[in-house]
Amino acid sequence: MSKDNDFVVNSPDPSHHSSERRAKLKADTLLGFVGTFAVLSLIQAVVNVCQPEPRIWPAILALVLVISTVAIWRWRSQRFN
Repeated sequence: MSKDNDFVVNSPDPSHHSSERRAKLKADTLLGFVGTFAVLSLIQAVVNVCQPEPRIWPAILALVLVISTVAIWRWRSQRFN
């Protein structure tokens, strides 16, 4: 008996995944990616406010990322529910 016969790959068959499921997984991935950076930028903006001379760009970045996260979340819930 060869080693090739002992090794069985249990990979899912790509034909079982619908394009709808793939699209939902992509939307979830995008939401998680943008949401993570939105949280990090919010933390940075709060820390920036505590500085003696705060700058405006951390707050603008946080605003853009939070708006993007909410927009992606709303688009995802409308499209996939």
